[in-house]
Amino acid sequence: MPRPRTRRHALRALGTGLVAGLAGCTDDGGTTGTTDTSTETSTTSRGTGAGIDERETSDPPGEPALSPSGAWPRPRFDAANTGANPDGAGLRAGEQYWRLDAGGSASVTDAGLYNTSRRAQKYADLTRRDPATMAVESSTRLVQYGVNGPPVAAGGRVYVTTFIEVFYLAADRDAVLWRGPEMDGIQCPPAVADGTVYVSSGGFKDVPAQIRAFDAASGEKQWRYDTGSEAKGTPAVANDTVYVAARDGLHAVDAASGERLFRQSAVSEPWSTPVAAGGAVYAMGGESNDSLIAVDAASGDVRWTTRAPAMGNAPPVASDGRLYVGTESGLAALDPADGSVAAHLGGSGVPAALVGETLYAIDRGTLRALDADGDDELWSHETERVQVTDVISQSIGGVAPVDGAVYVSAADGFHGFGPVRD
Repeated sequence: MPRPRTRRHALRALGTGLVAGLAGCTDDGGTTGTTDTSTETSTTSRGTGAGIDERETSDPPGEPALSPSGAWPRPRFDAANTGANPDGAGLRAGEQYWRLDAGGSASVTDAGLYNTSRRAQKYADLTRRDPATMAVESSTRLVQYGVNGPPVAAGGRVYVTTFIEVFYLAADRDAVLWRGPEMDGIQCPPAVADGTVYVSSGGFKDVPAQIRAFDAASGEKQWRYDTGSEAKGTPAVANDTVYVAARDGLHAVDAASGERLFRQSAVSEPWSTPVAAGGAVYAMGGESNDSLIAVDAASGDVRWTTRAPAMGNAPPVASDGRLYVGTESGLAALDPADGSVAAHLGGSGVPAALVGETLYAIDRGTLRALDADGDDELWSHETERVQVTDVISQSIGGVAPVDGAVYVSAADGFHGFGPVRD
């Protein structure tokens, strides 16, 4: 569906919905996900529209304070992009504590919350915040052009990609430790595993698509692999192998040497972020790029294919013998052995994250929390429609859930959810 061009076009488009992606690929406005309408700017404006909330959000700190514990250190939780923290305790009954003007999608560690912001600013910043209130503890100026979010926190450091390079920053203070060489066409956050940073430069006109590996501590380049075909998603790293989905297939690359292990041409969606779990890699492909392809992680053979048109380029969530996807008939858990439906969870939308037995899904502009083993919706929250310049938008981007809190970046602001209060 084309992007609405005017307020009138946007009003007509409300309620139809489209998937813009849950791959952890966001700009410094931080609004990807299942959307009614979308926009590239994050500057809100006041006005009078029937049924449209155009209030400006307030600045941090937010009250009441949340009491989070645990971590969600990168867009898809781990380097394999599973989107799942099976050892955590999900928020089984939740409510909104605050909604703030506090930047884009976040990553969370025990040390703090990290996100990027650029609202009404010339430069994008990496901001370090108190995850309880979103109060700013420090910030580091980055660049004037596009920044991919959310940041990746690993080994006491924070990694941020812009459209042309990677930044390596201190997690606890305003300090850039190194920044990578120019490699135009980066569209997503990096993958970080075992002391190495893997950056996919997806390519565009006159710029070759490539993956580069850098030493995480020094920034020294270790190798370069040319995919030769457009690839926009964050790589997955598992079992000493780097996987990237490109227009010409799923590429498997040796993590140490950068040598190709295989290419599976059944995968063909360049915006797909691969998910590695249980000896398989999952990515989108098929004739219309609306099928989920399960590829054997070692041999590169296709295990099975199933149509999942509701997914768009959103990756599945994988955990404990289940693969959570959005289907035409609602959210479902697939058997990873053959792709058959093991359980129907009910309701529409696409899965965003799993913590313990709580599955978080995005349904247009609504965050839904469901029981991962049943068909019960635990709680939900609908974000508000806002006018962003000349466009009406209702969208949810990043979801970062930890024990005792869920952080959501949406068109109407940055939300903090906590346990229901008495």
